[in-house]
Amino acid sequence: MSSNKSVKMSEEEINKALAKAEKEAEKKDHKRIWIEKMMKSAKTYYKVCPYYDKKTSKCFLDLANKCTREGRYDNCPVFMKFLEDKYQELTAKKKILPLDFLDLAQTV
Repeated sequence: MSSNKSVKMSEEEINKALAKAEKEAEKKDHKRIWIEKMMKSAKTYYKVCPYYDKKTSKCFLDLANKCTREGRYDNCPVFMKFLEDKYQELTAKKKILPLDFLDLAQTV
């Protein structure tokens, strides 16, 4: 019985440590911070989404659908997904993350 208690105690300690680590990770969510930085940077250069075609109202990121947001890219799910994918791609390749949206747009 006493050995069982020590296992439960260590499981509780592990759960507490994991919960603490998750809270710290939420505070320092690098992906979210980087995406917000790219959005802010894009706003300095573009009034409407750089991937929005004004003539056809299509989105170059999602060619299958028309842009329902009329070029507004603030909190646009398609644009956010694009930034998330770019973040995943760059971190997987262990490349340096761009600090400016124009640098991101030029990466291939």
